[in-house]
Amino acid sequence: MNELLSWLAEAPHGAIAIVTAVLAALVALLVALLTQWILGRRARTELLTKKLEELYLALNEVSAHNVKRVEEALPLTSATPFSRPTIIGGSVERQGLDLHKKIVMLVRLYFPQLSKAHQEVFRFNSGVNMLIYEAETGPPLSETQFMTLCGAYRDAVVAMEDEIIKNRRVLVKDFILPRRYRREAIKQTQPPSK
Repeated sequence: MNELLSWLAEAPHGAIAIVTAVLAALVALLVALLTQWILGRRARTELLTKKLEELYLALNEVSAHNVKRVEEALPLTSATPFSRPTIIGGSVERQGLDLHKKIVMLVRLYFPQLSKAHQEVFRFNSGVNMLIYEAETGPPLSETQFMTLCGAYRDAVVAMEDEIIKNRRVLVKDFILPRRYRREAIKQTQPPSK
C-alpha cells in the first residue's frame, strides 16, 4: 500500500487522472452488472409468481371439478344394469384431463419441486376415474370406496396447495440466501387395485 501511495505522489498529474478514470469505469461497470442482475432476478420472480398463481388457480378448478364429478357419479352407486345413468360430457371433461395437463405443464416447466405432490394428485385422480369407468361398464359403484377415494384425492390437492403456500418464496426464487424446501405430508390412501 505504501508503494502505491509513493508512486502516486511521484507520478505526473496525468497518471492520477488516468487512475481516477479507471476506478470510475470499474465502479460504473460494477453498478451496471449489479443492476442487470437485480433486474433479471426481479423479472424471473415476477414470471414465476404469475405461473405459481396460474398453478394454484388450476388446483382450485380441479377441486371444483372433483365436487362436480362426485355429484354426477353418485347415481351410479344405486344403478342397475338396466337403469344405469350416463355421465354428461366427454372423457376429457369428465376426467379433468385438460386441467391435469395444464398442471403437468406448469409443474414440469417451472416447479419440478412439486412433482412428487402432483404425482399423488394424479394417482388419486386416475383411481377415481377408473372407479367411475368400471361403474359405467360393470357392477354398481361402491359408495364407500368412491367417497374414500374422492376424499383422498381432495386431501392430495389440499396438500399440494399447502406445499405451494409454504414454499412460495422458494418456488418463485424470491430469496437471496438459500431457503429449505418443505414437503407437505399427504394422507396415505391407496387407490383400489383391480
